[in-house]
Amino acid sequence: MKRILIIHLMLIGFSATAIPEKIYPKTSILKPVGWYSEQMSEWRNYLQANSADADGWLNYYAAARFAQSSDQKLEGIVAEIKNTIPNTFEYYLIQGWQEGYTSSGFENLKQAYALNPTHSGTYGLLMLANEFNFDKQSRKEYAKKLHTAGVLSTSLLSYSYNVLMSVSTNSVLITEGENTTLPLLALQDLWNVRTDVAILNLDMLKYADYRQAKLKSAGLVLTSISDSDTDFRQQVCSILPAENAGHKFYYALTLAKENIATLKDQLYVVGLASQHSATRIDNLALIKQNLEKEFLLDYLTVDFNGTNPYDAGKVLSANYLVPMLLLYEDYAKNNDKERQDELGALVHRIAAHTDKEDLVNNFLNRNSSSEIPYFPGTFNAKSTEGHFRTMNDKIFAEEAEVRNEQYNEFLAYLTQHGLKDLYDKYKFDFSRYEEPALAFMTTYSLPRPDSKKNRHYNHYPAVNISFEAANAYCDWLTQQYNNVTERKYKKVKFRLPTLDEWQIAAASIKNPTSWKLNEQEAEVKITPQGSEFDKNAEIKKVTLDDPEILYPWFRYYGLRNSPLNNRDCYLGNFKSEPCGCPGSKGQQPTHGDGFAMMSPTKSYFPNDIGLYDVVGNVAEMINEKGKACGGSWNQSPSESTMRSVSIYENPDPAVGFRVFMEIIEQ
Repeated sequence: MKRILIIHLMLIGFSATAIPEKIYPKTSILKPVGWYSEQMSEWRNYLQANSADADGWLNYYAAARFAQSSDQKLEGIVAEIKNTIPNTFEYYLIQGWQEGYTSSGFENLKQAYALNPTHSGTYGLLMLANEFNFDKQSRKEYAKKLHTAGVLSTSLLSYSYNVLMSVSTNSVLITEGENTTLPLLALQDLWNVRTDVAILNLDMLKYADYRQAKLKSAGLVLTSISDSDTDFRQQVCSILPAENAGHKFYYALTLAKENIATLKDQLYVVGLASQHSATRIDNLALIKQNLEKEFLLDYLTVDFNGTNPYDAGKVLSANYLVPMLLLYEDYAKNNDKERQDELGALVHRIAAHTDKEDLVNNFLNRNSSSEIPYFPGTFNAKSTEGHFRTMNDKIFAEEAEVRNEQYNEFLAYLTQHGLKDLYDKYKFDFSRYEEPALAFMTTYSLPRPDSKKNRHYNHYPAVNISFEAANAYCDWLTQQYNNVTERKYKKVKFRLPTLDEWQIAAASIKNPTSWKLNEQEAEVKITPQGSEFDKNAEIKKVTLDDPEILYPWFRYYGLRNSPLNNRDCYLGNFKSEPCGCPGSKGQQPTHGDGFAMMSPTKSYFPNDIGLYDVVGNVAEMINEKGKACGGSWNQSPSESTMRSVSIYENPDPAVGFRVFMEIIEQ
């Protein structure tokens, strides 16, 4: 009994004193956000029984910060610390860290350093504080302390060296976060690496006085910005190149994707950074120059056995994969087998250490018949799934015609990955236009970021696209979807529909009994003429072999063969005559529906399963080359019905396409 009691007391003592894992600086160890959230809870539990442990509070705060807790949550933690361990090194360090780039924050950091100058926790923050105050000598001193303390991962320094070597002379490199900015500054301070590069940290640019002085020192201006903008970082990233045409701007691959969302069509991966360019550049040549001649890559070939799998530089090495795969593809294309094999081995090593093996294998072992190679990116499968409407459990139709915005994403993918031949093959075809039509259509298809005041033509249907290009877009979309981890379906195929599928979708028949329109039955509402939307309508079933059923709003049976509603307003974008719709009288014939040519997608009501513009706007390609369904803005209403099939020979301003999704594997 005594022995059992002793063991029981030992277990109690162990559980009471067990300490959670230490939270290391992110310049040393870099773990997922979820892990920091778990450690935050564990440190919280630990401190309930060990509230006097100042180092425990430091770990708790660091875990909460790295778990991306809200400012309100962090402020609450700091208030607890002030009440529990005031006037300690840990308190002043945490208070200074929390207050950020302010005079009070810097004073707290100095106080912490004075209490414990050998603790490395202040070095990086004081290094940034002196950058903020433009004290280069003090910044250098703290950089040396940071390096000597071993807080900067050696592999992170090597990675950061290659970031700096990715950019051209006297250029501007935009970063964010402490852990990716500190090693860049340390390389400049301690080894004089690429001191010609101006490093702009988005966190620090939020402070107006620093921003103005920093930009001035770099010969830059930034006028169209407000500190109160909720998308401040995105605004900085997009406005800087627009207002400083004489400078070259690069964006570190570690930047959050939302910060560069408006620039995605103008960014070209050139190494461990993307170069901004309003015109297409040969980024493959720059990748080749950087990886073959500028980068230090030996550190990537060492045996990582025994090294922490979360070493900061090791985690970030996943960013090498895109430029390396592009170069790998180039070696294969030019039959440079020796370099291809050597680079392939390195790619596999990096993929194994960063849990990217599936993505890399999908690329390296892709179906050789696939014309467009797959490269990992930021494809959002959930967003894509949300734009498709159910026909049955296997077939889904996209709610709208493919927009310029979507098609330009496909073209940007081709250019950013050096696929010039494919870009030239699938770009918008303006070969049959002359001025002034050429100028208009070029502007219509041009990729431009939306603004609050102007959405340009991004949300209009993509036209002047060949049948082959539409199929290539579908193939690309299929690859992008099937290669991301967070997706609803295991395997899908995006494609153009068959004629029967298109007509069933246009008629909004869910779970059809067959794939023939004339074999379907549907419920319709019978009302007196002119009262089509009467709530007391008689419900009746009709077969769709009735040749008078022409339009997707046929369920209001009185409108089955009319392009107009009961107020004499057009229900689609056709080559229309003047109508009696309120507000439209006196317009020219082609403007009777409100548009002279194409209209933005979703300008009219959808059909019963949620598909917009199945008649009118632009005719939609099917899987038979030269045939398109539903009519267009350039065809009369009688030529723009659910049964209409147009013939086209070349890319056309009145022909676009809608994507269907087929589930191959659930």
